[in-house]
Amino acid sequence: MFSDYMVHFFVCNLCSKFSYLQAAEYRENKIHTGWLDSRIAMRVRAERPPWYLSVVGGALYEASSRSSSVVTDYVGYLSKGQIPPKHISLVNLTVTLNIDGSKYTIETVRGGPRSYKLRINESEVEAEIHSLRDGGLLMQLDGNSHVIYAETEAAGTRLLINGRTCLLQKEHDPSRLLADTPCKLLRFLVADGSHVVADTPYAEVEVMKMCMPLLLPASGVIHFVMPEGQAMQASDLIARLDLDDPSSVRRAEPFHGTFPKLGPPTAISGKVHQKFAASVNSAHMILAGYEHNINHVVQDLLNCLDSPELPFLQWQELMSVLATRLPKDLRNELDAKYKEYELNADFRKSKDFPAKLLRGVIEANLAYCSEKDRVTSERLVEPLMSLVKSYEGGRESHARAVVKSLFEEYLSVEELFSDDIQSDVIERLRLQHAKDLEKVVYIVFSHQGVKSKNKLILRLMEALVYPNPSAYRDQLIRFSALNHTAYSGLALKASQLLEHTKLSELRTSIARSLSELEMFTEEGERISTPRRKMAINERMEDLVCAPVAVEDALVALFDHSDPTLQRRVVETYIRRLYQHYLVRGSVRMQWHRSGLIALWEFSEEHIEQRNGQSASLLKPQVEDPIGRRWGVMVVIKSLQLLSTAIEAALKETSHYGAGVGGVSNGNPINSNSSNMLHIALVGINNQMSTLQDSGDEDQAQERINKLSKILKDNTITSHLNGAGVRVVSCIIQRDEGRSPMRHSFKWSSDKLYYEEDPMLRHVEPPLSTFLELDKVNLEGYNDAKYTPSRDRQWHMYTLVKNKKDPRSNDQRMFLRTIVRQPSVTNGFLFGSIDNEVQASSSFTSNSILRSLMAALEEIELRAHSETGMSGHSHMYLCIMREQRLFDLIPSSRMTNEVGQDEKTACTLLKHMVMNIYEHVGVRMHRLSVCQWEVKLWLDCDGQANGAWRVVVTSVTGHTCTVDIYREVEDPNTHQLFYRSATPTAGPLHGIALHEPYKPLDAIDLKRAAARKNETTYCYDFPLAFETALKKSWESGISHVAESNEHNQRYAEVTELIFADSTGSWGTPLVPVERPPGSNNFGVVAWNMKLSTPEFPGGREIIVVANDVTFKAGSFGPREDAFFDAVTNLACERKIPLIYLSATAGARLGVAEEIKACFHVGWSDDQSPERGFHYIYLTEQDYSRLSSSVIAHELKVPESGETRWVVDTIVGKEDGLGCENLHGSGAIASAYSKAYRETFTLTFVTGRAIGIGAYLARLGMRCIQRLDQPIILTGYSALNKLLGREVYSSQMQLGGPKIMATNGVVHLTVSDDLEGVSAILKWLSYVPPYVGGPLPIVKSLDPPERAVTYFPENSCDARAAICGIQDTQGGKWLDGMFDRESFVETLEGWAKTVITGRAKLGGIPVGIIAVETETVMQVIPADPGQLDSAERVVPQAGQVWFPDSAAKTAQALLDFNREELPLFILANWRGFSGGQRDLFEGILQAGSMIVENLRTYKQPAFVYIPKAGELRGGAWVVVDSKINPEHIEMYAERTARGNVLEAPGLIEIKFKPNELEESMLRLDPELISLNAKLLKETSASPSPWETAAAAETIRRSMAARRKQLMPIYTQVATRFAELHDTSARMAAKGVISKVVDWEESRAFFYRRLQRRLAEDSLAKQVREAAGEQQMPTHRSALECIKKWYLASQGGDGEKWGDDEAFFAWKDDPDKYGKYLEELKAERASTLLSHLAETSDAKALPNGLSLLLSKMDPAKREQVMDGLRQLLG
Repeated sequence: MFSDYMVHFFVCNLCSKFSYLQAAEYRENKIHTGWLDSRIAMRVRAERPPWYLSVVGGALYEASSRSSSVVTDYVGYLSKGQIPPKHISLVNLTVTLNIDGSKYTIETVRGGPRSYKLRINESEVEAEIHSLRDGGLLMQLDGNSHVIYAETEAAGTRLLINGRTCLLQKEHDPSRLLADTPCKLLRFLVADGSHVVADTPYAEVEVMKMCMPLLLPASGVIHFVMPEGQAMQASDLIARLDLDDPSSVRRAEPFHGTFPKLGPPTAISGKVHQKFAASVNSAHMILAGYEHNINHVVQDLLNCLDSPELPFLQWQELMSVLATRLPKDLRNELDAKYKEYELNADFRKSKDFPAKLLRGVIEANLAYCSEKDRVTSERLVEPLMSLVKSYEGGRESHARAVVKSLFEEYLSVEELFSDDIQSDVIERLRLQHAKDLEKVVYIVFSHQGVKSKNKLILRLMEALVYPNPSAYRDQLIRFSALNHTAYSGLALKASQLLEHTKLSELRTSIARSLSELEMFTEEGERISTPRRKMAINERMEDLVCAPVAVEDALVALFDHSDPTLQRRVVETYIRRLYQHYLVRGSVRMQWHRSGLIALWEFSEEHIEQRNGQSASLLKPQVEDPIGRRWGVMVVIKSLQLLSTAIEAALKETSHYGAGVGGVSNGNPINSNSSNMLHIALVGINNQMSTLQDSGDEDQAQERINKLSKILKDNTITSHLNGAGVRVVSCIIQRDEGRSPMRHSFKWSSDKLYYEEDPMLRHVEPPLSTFLELDKVNLEGYNDAKYTPSRDRQWHMYTLVKNKKDPRSNDQRMFLRTIVRQPSVTNGFLFGSIDNEVQASSSFTSNSILRSLMAALEEIELRAHSETGMSGHSHMYLCIMREQRLFDLIPSSRMTNEVGQDEKTACTLLKHMVMNIYEHVGVRMHRLSVCQWEVKLWLDCDGQANGAWRVVVTSVTGHTCTVDIYREVEDPNTHQLFYRSATPTAGPLHGIALHEPYKPLDAIDLKRAAARKNETTYCYDFPLAFETALKKSWESGISHVAESNEHNQRYAEVTELIFADSTGSWGTPLVPVERPPGSNNFGVVAWNMKLSTPEFPGGREIIVVANDVTFKAGSFGPREDAFFDAVTNLACERKIPLIYLSATAGARLGVAEEIKACFHVGWSDDQSPERGFHYIYLTEQDYSRLSSSVIAHELKVPESGETRWVVDTIVGKEDGLGCENLHGSGAIASAYSKAYRETFTLTFVTGRAIGIGAYLARLGMRCIQRLDQPIILTGYSALNKLLGREVYSSQMQLGGPKIMATNGVVHLTVSDDLEGVSAILKWLSYVPPYVGGPLPIVKSLDPPERAVTYFPENSCDARAAICGIQDTQGGKWLDGMFDRESFVETLEGWAKTVITGRAKLGGIPVGIIAVETETVMQVIPADPGQLDSAERVVPQAGQVWFPDSAAKTAQALLDFNREELPLFILANWRGFSGGQRDLFEGILQAGSMIVENLRTYKQPAFVYIPKAGELRGGAWVVVDSKINPEHIEMYAERTARGNVLEAPGLIEIKFKPNELEESMLRLDPELISLNAKLLKETSASPSPWETAAAAETIRRSMAARRKQLMPIYTQVATRFAELHDTSARMAAKGVISKVVDWEESRAFFYRRLQRRLAEDSLAKQVREAAGEQQMPTHRSALECIKKWYLASQGGDGEKWGDDEAFFAWKDDPDKYGKYLEELKAERASTLLSHLAETSDAKALPNGLSLLLSKMDPAKREQVMDGLRQLLG
């Protein structure tokens, strides 16, 4: 195809050359270069393409070039490991072209990779473009083809279109001075209106904090447009220039014309199959992210799919292509069968495609093929087989295949983006498609068009899925699982279609169940009629109790053709509505010419129900009712029959008599009755069901108006009112896939007609009583908007706060349901819960849980809708049937006897709802379900009998409060109200039962605000600590848990506040009891006494937290002062300080009082855009606000006005700017000091910005929530600074992927409870205060057990520490430390070293170990630097790198501060000493290891483990000599240690010549050859013979040495290794002992116990003696040893007897006198120093001061001693 165009191109060029040869000047040889230029210029002017061709060609060239550039840039980002910008501009581009003095602005829209629509001035053309091999473009426009070549020149881009040229000129207008990049205009360097010269600076701008000058492009007079100080974007106009030479610039004029009328790019056939292919291709293009008219595409697709010609034309097209390649016999047979079918009379009637016939022919032919030819034949006929298979089920089957393929294409992309943020998805795709990154580009590009894709899929669902959703079930399930705002409408639609399939299945199941056909089976024939009736009745009861949409399915069967089934369906419906107050046996049916009439009696006794009196209400049916009423239902097919049906129905009620509100002779007998009328309008084609409405929404006003009009008819109204009908319920049946509509009309005594009640829409009036809908009418909110759930079991009401309300505009959602509990054998139960959950829960709990999970699914589906998720949702569940106390107990905990008192019931109810909350709490919290209430009746013999209410308030996803109430009647008002059933009154105690819900209180609003910030409200953290403590007790050691059974309070929490209201710096803190949320600044603190398994009596900590609901948790002066005071208090008391960080950093503020009234002194009052000079206050405002500003007076001469020009704004309020930074510096210092003086730990529960990020690092220990960032500056501010969209989220800057891999964050957690649990776990390793006892708990893992994990080639450090599962036998292999006690920290950073905390026999220790495998260090690319690329650096195991050495030093520092004994499993080969390592500070980090070990104050053990080695510099930095008082060094028997490894050592100390010497000494053959050589050289008389023989011997010796060299190298290596053994280490005294691996746990446990005992006693000795007398730890140990051996008779061997030493230490009497002597000696030394001073008064003054500070008893004791001493 392209060859034709190339020939055309060359012909054009040849014609051009030929015209030159024919010219007269050429023939006369009068040519020169000027002549040629003029000929070319003339030809250019003469042979330009038409203007529209130039414009379209230029636009397509520019658009394709820019698109290619975008793809290339995007791939460049990905290849460097950077996350590209969010948006890819590939579809909609605006192209500006300057051609021949006209400026064309064209909007291009891509409909595919090569398809474009171009728009200019409301005209549009379509074009296609293809790339040619030689770099040209083939453009198809208006049915014609054009070849385009482009060449870039200085003046622009020259296009050659079909041999004709045009120039796309560059736009250059020196009279417009524009900004090149985003920047800030600092100042002008010239005066406005002055004459300026080209290439001189005229202004200064700031770009990325750098000042740069702007130069003038030409000379002229300048006029400023942009004021100084203005931030600008690229292409913003800064100034205009009146040029000295205006003729030098030719400005292009905008084009105002339109494109000519042009046809499509290629010819379009009108045949159906070609239209079908085009529409399917367009649909695929939409799903690929391109743009098309979706309505046209879908309509064309539907028309084609519905055409009977489509399959025949598709077949004919395929056959025309394959005819020449198909086997002749097959082709002939297919043609014959096809023609035979066309002649068939059936074909002319049905026009069905003979898919099965043709498939049979093809398969029969394939069956006769040989095995060799079958594969080829199958591949050949594959297109034909695909076509006939798709049509085997008719046109519907083909349509289904097409739609499923489109659905699959959509899901293949969008499922990738469903749950994760886009940057994470792109990162995953980048790694997955590393070899084809362009694939990632087009996946992201497709996702960008998700809105258009959603519209297409929704249209397809409405048109093709809706009639038969069950055929698409699998894909609908996947659509409904899409979880993102972008998919909300699609997921909801898919869920509704799935619900339609369930409704259809349920309707079929009900029809089969209630039909007698099932009875006529082999078994059924033997069942008698009474038993058959009983079976039908049982099935009806099952339907009445089924927790599914039975009502809707029953309504769909109201017009069933079987009258028996119809009656049963109607009766079941009535029994379900009036389940608890239907008079037994009162339902009867009457057939009338207008339709079916059903009548029944019911009791209103439920209205009189009182506490403990509700038993009769909840029986299945009422036997002998009081206050009987009647109900009637008319089932009609047309509204025209309504009047007749009502009359007939009212006549049928006359036999009920006056007691039930009948009608006698047309007169009402009881006008005050509350009788019910139900109108069921059935038949799909009735005029009500065809009224257009919005499906399941409450917008069907037309339908309501029509019903209201009928019910306002005087005749009908008088009859109904006269019969005592107060409520009319209308049920409108709709087609199979849609739920029925329900409207309720109540009698209005004011308006005297029946008026629709919007609250009862979609709700049957008899059931509304149980939903307590009156409570939903809230003051200050708009009317409730009703939304039904998909299965109509939940009724959702959304209320939006009135706009007039001054508070924030929030919305609340109330969800109401009736919980029906099926019997165990009930077959009508869908959506059952998980079997494990069911087994661990009670019968009642399972019912509630099933309903709650259904409600949460509904909220989840609507969470991302346009209206947004409600900030506060409330659920109400009313359980219909009575519950026994046994129903509240899980079967696994069932007992024979259960108390019937209120206390027992309260306990059971609380346990039940807490168990439910464990399963749904996290989901509820995420969906803002803040409270749920359950109403139930207990049927028992004791006090617990009656109505109960359980109200559960969600605090966090894991913590909640439970309040339990009884329903009690007020004897005066006879109203029901809440009464707390627990000793502590709940918030609803004493409130009337039906009183509307209260507006949200302050705590609810603050919790909602905290949820919006994706964190927990600060005052809810104490409860989180208590919950986490409870879990730690429950999961802890059994005997410890038992010892805490008496302790009901896990945490005693006392809030700390300033001692006075001012709260300035230095103000002390005092404890206070006050309600949560009473704080008036943004930081709160508590003193917590926690009862932990390690300290059941309690340990104290101080917790300080940001209140994110108060000015975003920012730090102002008062917050800084309070944080400083809290930090100092923790340091003074030496107890742990926990900081819960959720802060926006230092507070930003402005003086609002000045902001409201300042004025501007403009440069030109008439033209504010020309800039301003100053900001000022009027004299009146200044007199009022003079304290808030520093200003000077200015008199305006023109008007005489006095202005106070503001020089400085101070502000009335403290905390607007620099003072906040001043305070941030103070708290940074305080928190850094706290790390050195006590235990500090930061939990980043919300975003930590600025000072919050610094505090997280200054406290050193940090836990980060996975969804919260630690950053210095927000990403949007950085983007603004960089002038482009670089970063897409805060997590990209400071999420766990950054902070957990750079050493800032020690642990990451998924939610706040996990974070608090991690805090408590960390505290379980830390003493209760600085210098306090270690938290030692008896371990369930025996300390004396053997280590059963045995490393083979290399030691897996984690397995050595905590054990591992044997991969072969499945047996657990124990490590050195207690099982499951190891908590690794800094796991993501410097992975060649492993750090963490564990326990050894219940004693907490710090651990440093070594990774033996090679790990990859990933250094991420920074999108802020264009040349930055991701680096993956391999790091070998057993080697210290700069980061891992720093990690080791950091861990040593942390462990020492936490006073933990230290274990180093030393297995290093050395330090990495390359150039980069030295540059990155490996020497500094290694030195810090030495320093931190030197200053380590706790017992430290360095152990070279089995299969481990320690060499060179690695040995040096952990040697025991660094800190001999505290470090002990050991090695396993197989461990190795030396300066170098054996191969390296022999390179230096066993060189090849020395190896040869050893061979000559040891090898018999070499010894023999050497002897021969000596003999030859000394004995032979002939020198020539001697030389020849000697040379032969030497060659033999060389060959022998070469042969032996490998084995002798091994011998040398082994020789060197013998210098590395642990036995040599022990012999040289560099290790204390060789410890076998298997016994290492028991040995180190005993040794640790001994060291801790010695250290504890040494601490007492040093305290008694003082620093001067006992300066070192070693001297204290020597003193202890001397005392101990003295008590043992001087036997030196006794010092090694641990048990004897423990017994001696535990008896203070053995060494108490020595301590007293040391104390006395210390006092004597101090006094002697005083006595030796020249000041004679110093000693008595000092003694006097000392005595005055003593308590009286002790002072008297000292005075007695002094008196005795002085005689």
